[in-house]
Amino acid sequence: MTRTLYTHKTITSKVALAFAFTLFGASATTFGLRPAAAEEQPIKGGEMTIINGSDIKSWDPAVIGGTYPGGPMDMLDAVYGFIVYVDVNGKVQGGLAQRLTSGDAKVWTLKLREGVKFTDGTPYDAEAVKFNWERQANPETLSPSQGFVASWVQGVKIVDPSTIEITLPKPDRNFGSSLAQLAPFVASPQALKAAKTKTDIKPVGAGAFLLESWNQGVSMTMKRNPQYWDQPRPYLDTLKFAIIPETNSRIATVVQGGATMMAGYPYQFGSNATAPGIATHEIPIPGLYRAYFNQKSGVFTDHRAREAFYNAINRSKLMQAYTQVGGYDVPTNYFSKASPYYDPADTLPGYDPKHAQELFDQLAKDGKPFSIKLVTYSNSDLKRLASYIQQTLSAYDNVKVDLQLVDQAMLSPTCKAQMNFDFCVDGGVLVANGAEPIISNLLSSNGNDNWGKYNSPEMDKDLAEANSTMDPSAVKAAYDKVQKLIAADLPLYIFGSETRHLLLRDNVGGIVPSNGGILQKQYLFVCKDACASKASK
Repeated sequence: MTRTLYTHKTITSKVALAFAFTLFGASATTFGLRPAAAEEQPIKGGEMTIINGSDIKSWDPAVIGGTYPGGPMDMLDAVYGFIVYVDVNGKVQGGLAQRLTSGDAKVWTLKLREGVKFTDGTPYDAEAVKFNWERQANPETLSPSQGFVASWVQGVKIVDPSTIEITLPKPDRNFGSSLAQLAPFVASPQALKAAKTKTDIKPVGAGAFLLESWNQGVSMTMKRNPQYWDQPRPYLDTLKFAIIPETNSRIATVVQGGATMMAGYPYQFGSNATAPGIATHEIPIPGLYRAYFNQKSGVFTDHRAREAFYNAINRSKLMQAYTQVGGYDVPTNYFSKASPYYDPADTLPGYDPKHAQELFDQLAKDGKPFSIKLVTYSNSDLKRLASYIQQTLSAYDNVKVDLQLVDQAMLSPTCKAQMNFDFCVDGGVLVANGAEPIISNLLSSNGNDNWGKYNSPEMDKDLAEANSTMDPSAVKAAYDKVQKLIAADLPLYIFGSETRHLLLRDNVGGIVPSNGGILQKQYLFVCKDACASKASK
C-alpha cells in the first residue's frame, strides 16, 4: 500500500498525525497543513517591495542557491514557483505538484496539478518536468545541483501527463525535502530551447508573478500572473525587488518607507525595530553561522590547524564582535540542544589559547606555518567579524592572516568554484529546516554546500545510513555517529546559531516562510491597518 507522505491539503486526522510523528521523529504538532496566510482576511491588490542583498545572474531555473529570504532565489520563485516546498514544521508540501508519495522511500510518485500552463501557454506537465530535470543533470548546464539530480534522473518514468514515477538508486526518506531545496524550479521547455546562452533565457514559468522590467543589479518589477493555478492568489498586483547590498542601507530604506521588508537579525535592527510603522517577524527556522576550512590545499589540510583555530578564538566573543550583542551560547556541535538528534557526548574544541599556541608552534616546526587567506564579503557585519579573527589570531606567534573582502555575489565563485581561500566565511545562517538535505550538503563528499571539500567515506556512510531508514531510533543512532565525526574531524567552523527575522512595514499580511525561510509570495497581501504588528510586535 502506498502512503501519502507529502500533500498540499490539510490533514486533520489524528491517525495521520501519529503516522507523521512515528515516521519523521518530529514533534506532534501540525503535519501537512496548508499554510494560513494570516488571521486577517486577505485583500487583493496593492504592491510590495522586497529588498535583496544581491541579484540573479540569469533566469536559468537550474542555477539555484540557498532558499533563505532576501536572496536571489526570491526572484526565481516568484516567476517559476516551487514544485514542492518545505514548511516551517519541516514537512514537504505540494506547490505546483499536488503531492509526492512513497511507500518505501525508494519509489516516489509525483502527481502534478492538471491544467496548469506556463505563461507562454505550453503545459506544465510531466514532459516539461522531465526535460528540466534532464537539463539540470547535464554537466554542461553548470547547475550547482547537477550531482543530486544526476544521481536519480535515469530512474524517472512518465506514467501519464500529470504523473511521474521516480525510482531512486537507494531509499532516501528525505528525497522530498532535497527536491524542494535543490531542484525546485521548472521553466517552459520552449523558452529554454529558444535560448542560445544562459543570459538569453526568458523567465517563462508557472509561478505567481510575471517579469515586467529588470534593471540588473538595481531593481526588478513583477506583475501578478492572471493565470496562476491557485486563484485568487497571488493577492498583490505588483511585486518589486530592490537590490541593496549594505545592511544599514537596507534597514534605513524600510524604516523610511522606501521598501516593504528585508531579512536580517535583531542585532542588526536595534531601535529601528520599534520605529513608527515598523514591525518584526521571526522566521522560526534555526540556522548555523559557519565558515569553511579549505581541505584540498593549504594549512587546513592538517587537522592541527583546524583544532588550533577552534582553540585560538573565544567563539562567544567572536559572536559579540560580529553582532555587537553579548550573551551568545555557542553551539557545541552541529545539532542544537533543541534538536531531537542532539548528543552532549561529543563537543567541538573550546577556547584554549595555550594549546592553540602549542599547535601553531608544532605546525611551524614541521614546515607548515599557519599563514591563511580569510575570504568573506564586504558588508559591515562581516568586516567586523573578519577583523576580529585577524586581530585575535595575529596575537599568536607563527600566525599570519590576510583578508580578502569580495562582493556578496562573488563569494560563491571565489570560495566554492575557485577554492581561492584558506578560510571562507559565508554571511548569515545556514538554516536546517529538518536535518536534511542541509547536513548532507555540508558534510558529504559531494555535498552542494561542502565548499571546503571535506571528504570522509565514514561520514558519507553515516549520513547515508540516516537517510535510508524510516526508524526514528536508527536515524538518531546514525546522527550520533555523525556528531562524533564532526567533533573528531572538525570539517567546518561552527561559531553561532540564530533565527532570521524580517524587518517590515506593519501592514504586511500573509507571511508564509518555507524551505530556508524564503517567503511563499503568492500569500502576501497589504492590510488595511497594522496587521503585522498584531502578531510580531
